[in-house]
Formats: sequence, C-alpha cells, structure tokens
Amino acid sequence: MEKYISIIIPAYNEEAGIKNTLIELIEHMEKLEYTYEIILIDDGSEDNTYTIAKDIAENYPDIIRIKQHTRNKGYGSSIKTAVRIAEGDYIAWYDADGQHRPEDLEKLIGSVTHKKWDYCIGNRTKDSYEEKTRKLGKRILKFVVNLLAKEKMEDFNSGMRIFKREIIKKHANLLPKRFGASTVTSFLMQELEYGGGICPIIVRQRVGKSSVRQIRDGMRTILLIFQIILLFRPMQVFGSIGMIAILCGSLYGVWSAIIQAIGFPVLGAVVIIFGIETLFFGLIMGQISRLRIELSELKWGEE
Repeated sequence: MEKYISIIIPAYNEEAGIKNTLIELIEHMEKLEYTYEIILIDDGSEDNTYTIAKDIAENYPDIIRIKQHTRNKGYGSSIKTAVRIAEGDYIAWYDADGQHRPEDLEKLIGSVTHKKWDYCIGNRTKDSYEEKTRKLGKRILKFVVNLLAKEKMEDFNSGMRIFKREIIKKHANLLPKRFGASTVTSFLMQELEYGGGICPIIVRQRVGKSSVRQIRDGMRTILLIFQIILLFRPMQVFGSIGMIAILCGSLYGVWSAIIQAIGFPVLGAVVIIFGIETLFFGLIMGQISRLRIELSELKWGEE
C-alpha cells in the first residue's frame, strides 16, 4: 500500500535557500513511490521567505501548504503547528536552509516504511559540515544527554527525523516552544521504548545566515538540560543528590558525636534534612513527569 508522507519544513528568515530547498526536495520526491505533502511554516520571518515560498507553492498547489506565524514563536512551535495539520501516515522534519539532502530523507522514509519502525533519526556522519563555533556547546550537551539517557544517543539533536503520525501527534505538546524539540523527541522515543533507529546522513553547509546566537543559545542549552532532567530523570538526579547528602550528613554527625565526642552537630542534621527533602522532591517530580508523558496528547487549538 502506498504511504503518505508529510514533510515539515520550519523556516525563519531563509530567503537565501528556501527556493532551492523546495525545488530540490520536490524533484527528488517525484521520483519515488510515495504520496507526499510539504508543510512549510514561516515562523514570522522578517525577510522574503514567505513571499518566495508562496510563489513556489502556487506552482505546486497539491503538494505545498504554507502556514504563517504572525510573530516568531520558535522552532518547536513551528513543528507543533505543522503536526496539527499534517495528514500523512508518517511525519518527517526537514530543514529549510539547504543543509539536508533529499536522498537522505528517502533513506529515513524507507527505514520506517519497509522495516515498520515507529521512528528514524538521521545520524550525521563525519563527512557532514559542522560549524566550528558550535562544537564545544554540542559536545557539552551530548555528554550530559548521554549521561542521562538509558542508551547512548549518537545524534540526538539531528534536524532530520521521521515518525509515525499517531506517535508524534500524541506527544507533540511536550516539545519546547523554541529550542530543543529534536533532543526531547529523541528522549521520548527511548523513554517510551518505541521501535526505531538511526540512518546515516550527510549535512551540507547551510545557505544564508544562521539565526543561531552563541550566547543566547548557550543559555538555552543550559535551560534545556534542566528541562530534560525534570521531564525524564528527576529521580535519577535529585534522588542521587539526596542520598549523597543524607550519607554525608550522617557520616559527619557520627564522626562528631562518637570520634570527637561533641554531640551530633547542627550542620550534620541540616545536611540530612536537606537530603531527605531533595530525595522526596525527586520522588514527587518523578511521578509528575511520568504522568505528563503518559497523558500527553496534543490539543488541537491554536497556541
């Protein structure tokens, strides 16, 4: 049976590359056996992204759908907007800046349709282009993510990925509005034990100027780490801190009371109380995070 693929393209100030991205993608998809649609979300662009995309869409009215945000809401919000209206059996994410290659998307589509996977994530190979100024931040985030993950994640924030529609629609409201939607979905797929995997892809140098800002997005990366901890690993992190505090407070108290014979110190008691409170905080947050994940269903109203 022929599969229907929805390809989501979030775009913000991508006038330099959006035309070639759309034309290249359509020319390649027309060679394949799939029925498909392209959903482009203009995220409040301040340049001619929307105008250029609209002109192209007029030539492909049965393929391209465009929705425009009146203001810049962020990458995650653009994904959510597109997921709401996507009609395909599978929903793929594809960048607007010319970095992604259609032949790599074909490999991801083939993996989920032929192998019956729930999802597939593009794994950028060593041949891929990478901004030197972003390497350090990515390595730090990768270290923390793999420290928290159940299994090692090769490329957790790759922008090219594909999901069964019912899966991504069910959990889309958990995505951050701006930064980190890719990372959160990688955790979700692993945490909820969906069946899937990775496919090697090659990423090219982007066309046009990036909207990434090093200091701003560095701070967002730190916030994303805390969001991941609270959503996926609160007990692992806060529980560990609590147990260590209880142990340290107890050892210090016993040493002071028995070895030094000065009684149980106030500091030891304070550290133990802190540990108990932190441990219970981890337990409560663990229950809340599990409830959020299990009950996560996308609301179909406007944000």
